[in-house]
Amino acid sequence: MKAGTAEETASRTRSGERTTEGAAAAAPSPWRSLAAAFADVTERVADLPVVIAVQRGLALVLPLIMVGAFALMVRHAPLPLLRDGLDALFGPGWITVCDALFSGSFGIAALAVLCAFSGTMAMVYNQRRGGQFVSPIMAAVVVLACFFVVTAPADTMPWRDMFSLGKGLLLAFAVSMGGAWLFLRLADVKALQLPLEAVGHDPVVRDILTVMPAGMLTIVAFGLLRAALVAAGITDLHAAASAAMARAFLGAGNDLGLGLAYVGLSQGLWFFGAHGPNLLFPIEESIFAPAGAANAVALAAGQAPPFVLTKTFFDVFTRMGGSGGTLCLIAAILYAGRDSGTRRLALMALLPALCNVNEPLLFGIPMVMNPVYLVPFLLVPLAQTVTAHAATLLHLVPYTLPDVVWTTPPLLNGYAATGSVAGSLMQVFNLGLGVALYLPFVRLSDELRERHGRRILAELLRTANGSEVGPGGRKCLDRPGEQGRIAASLANDLAAALARDGELFLEYQPQIGVDGRPYGAEALLRWRHPAYGRIAPPIAVALAEDTGIIDRLGMFGLHRACARRMAWAGQVPDDFVMSVNVAPRQLQNPRLDHDVLSVLARTGLAPHLLELELTESTVLLPDARTVAALRRLRAKGVRVAIDDFGMGHASLRYLRHFPVDTVKIDRSLTEASHGDVNEHIVRSIVDLARSLDITTVVEGVEQREQFERFAELGCQVFQGYLFSRPVSAARCLEVVAGWTEDAARTPDAAHNGAQDKARALPGGA
Repeated sequence: MKAGTAEETASRTRSGERTTEGAAAAAPSPWRSLAAAFADVTERVADLPVVIAVQRGLALVLPLIMVGAFALMVRHAPLPLLRDGLDALFGPGWITVCDALFSGSFGIAALAVLCAFSGTMAMVYNQRRGGQFVSPIMAAVVVLACFFVVTAPADTMPWRDMFSLGKGLLLAFAVSMGGAWLFLRLADVKALQLPLEAVGHDPVVRDILTVMPAGMLTIVAFGLLRAALVAAGITDLHAAASAAMARAFLGAGNDLGLGLAYVGLSQGLWFFGAHGPNLLFPIEESIFAPAGAANAVALAAGQAPPFVLTKTFFDVFTRMGGSGGTLCLIAAILYAGRDSGTRRLALMALLPALCNVNEPLLFGIPMVMNPVYLVPFLLVPLAQTVTAHAATLLHLVPYTLPDVVWTTPPLLNGYAATGSVAGSLMQVFNLGLGVALYLPFVRLSDELRERHGRRILAELLRTANGSEVGPGGRKCLDRPGEQGRIAASLANDLAAALARDGELFLEYQPQIGVDGRPYGAEALLRWRHPAYGRIAPPIAVALAEDTGIIDRLGMFGLHRACARRMAWAGQVPDDFVMSVNVAPRQLQNPRLDHDVLSVLARTGLAPHLLELELTESTVLLPDARTVAALRRLRAKGVRVAIDDFGMGHASLRYLRHFPVDTVKIDRSLTEASHGDVNEHIVRSIVDLARSLDITTVVEGVEQREQFERFAELGCQVFQGYLFSRPVSAARCLEVVAGWTEDAARTPDAAHNGAQDKARALPGGA
C-alpha cells in the first residue's frame, strides 16, 4: 500500500511535456480557442457558490421529482388500452393513488427546493468563507418564513398553488436566493451577533442564537418588501409575472418571429427554474390554442389551415421529451456520455421523457442554472421551431391539429397531430438535429466534471501525503469542504470495494540484480474506481486508516501477493522475493505477526520468499511490541525492508538495532551526480549495509547512467522504469522471463551483461 512511484510521476510529467510541445507546434484554430475560452468561462461560473447550491439543492429533491414524474406519467397515460388495464386491475383507486403521489411530490416541490437550496447555500458558505458558522437548518427556516411572508396569495388563490412545481418554483428560487444571500451577509456583521456570554455553552444553541438577530432582520426585510408589493397593487406574484410577460406578446401576429420569441422566453424561464409554459399560459390560451382550433375548422370545411404555429406544433416538434428537447439530450448522453452516474440518470429519465415529462432530467443533471447546457437548452428548441416551420410552409409536413394527448410519445404524437407519417419523419429529423447540437456540450460537461474531479483528488492526494491530521485524528475525512465530502464518499466506496472483486487489484514492478538476474517484485495496490478512475494509493491508504479498515486492506494486498508468488512457482527463479508494503497503522495491530503467518500458511508460500516493506518514519520510534512482532516474523524467515531510506528520520546507526534485511534507498537520492552530497550519502548507506549483510535496493532508476553509477557504488538491486513500470501479473512474468533468459546466456559475464542490456534500453522498458 504505497504511493505511486516517482518514476510514474516523472513519466506522466514527460508525457505532459511532449503533449504540450506538440500542442505548441500546431497553432490552435479560432474554433478551438473559442471552445477553450467557453470551457474556462463555464468552469468559473459553475464554481460560483450560488450555482453549486442550486445544483446540490435540486439533487436533494430528486426523489420527489422522480415519484411525481412517474405518477404524472401513469395518471395521464396516453393509451386508452393502458388506462383500461389499470382500471381492470386496480379499479378507480389507482387514480387516487397517482393524485396523492403527485400532490406529495410535485405539489410541494417549490417548498422542497426552497429549503434544500437555502440549506445548501449555508453549507457552501460555511465551507468557503469560514468565520461565523451558520446552521443550514436555521437558514432553511429563515428563508421559509421569508417565502410565506412575501408570497402570501390572495384569498382567491389557495396556498398549495404557491407550493407547487408549476406555479411556485420561480418564486421559491427568487426568495431562497435573495433570502439566503441577505441572511448570510447579515450573519457576518459583528454588530448583529449576540455576545458569547448571552448565548450559553451548548455549541449548537450558541451557533443558532449568535446569528438570531440576522435571521430576524432578514424576515422583517421581506415583510417590508411584501408591504411595498401590496402598495403597488401586486398581491399575487405568479399572476403578476405571468401577465407582465404575456402583455408583450398579446396582439402580435402568429408568425415565426412570435414563435421564436415565445420558445426562447419559455426556455429561459425553465433555465432559471420557472415552468415556462405555465407562466406563458396566457399566450398559449389567446394565440396558439385558438390557432389550432381554427386549423381544425378550416380542414373540416375543406379549406387550407391558416396557421403554422399552434399549441400542438410546439408540443410535437419542439418539446420532444419535454421543454428543451430533453429526449435529444438523453440520446446524446447515452451515445457519448462518459460519466456513469449521468448515463444512469439518463436511463431513469428515459421513460418519463418518452411521455414528455422532463422534470427528472431538469432536476437530475440538473439543467436549471447549469451554465454548461445553457446554449443548447436555448438553441435546440429554436432550431427545431425553424425547421418544422419551414417544412410546414413548404408543404413537406401537414399543418397541426389540436386534441393530441400531451403524454403521447414522440413519433406517435407526430402522426396523430398531422394525420401523416410526414409528421413522424419531421420529428426524427428534429431529434437528430437536437442530438447533434447537444453532443459537444455533453462532451464538454464530461470534461469539466473530470477536470474538477482531478483537481479535488489532487488536493486530497497532497493531504494524504502530508502529516497533518484533523481534529478527529483523521487525515482526509476531517478535511473541510469538498475535499472532506469526496473523502467520505470514497471511504464508503473503498469499504464496498473490499467486499467485491474487480476494483482493487495489484500491479507488480520487477527488481533486477546488478548481475542482471531477477531478484524479486514489489506488489503495489491499485484501485480503479467506477466513477473517478484510478485513485492514487496514498489516498486509499489514508482513507483506510481514517476508517479503521487498514488491516483488512493490508491483508487483502498481502494475500493476493502471496497467492500470485505461489502461482509463479517454476516460472521465476526459486529465490524470487515478493515485497509487500505495510502501512504504519498496520504495525499497531497486536496480531500482525499471526495474521502474516496465517496468510503464508493459507497460500503455502515459504516465509523467506516474502518481504515486508516498512516506511523509514515507522522505524524511527517503534514500540517494543512492534519490534518483537517483526523479530518473530524474521525468526520464521520473513524478510523485513525499510522503504525510502536515506533522507528521512532514521539514522544509519539505527540499522544496527532494528531487525532489517533490506534498505531501499530513497528515490530522491537517485538524482545524485558524480561527487555531490547525495552520492556520498548513498556510498555511506551501501558501506554500512554491506557491513551488516543488508541488501540495498535503489528505487526510481530511469536512466542508464543511474544504473551504471549506482552499480559502481556497490548497490545490489535496482527497480524503476529503466527495467519496467508497474505492470499486470502476466506482463511482469514476461519481463522477468526476459531477464532470466538474458542472464542465463551470459553466466560468466553477468555484471557486464546487465550493463550492456541497460545501455540497450531506450530509457525504460
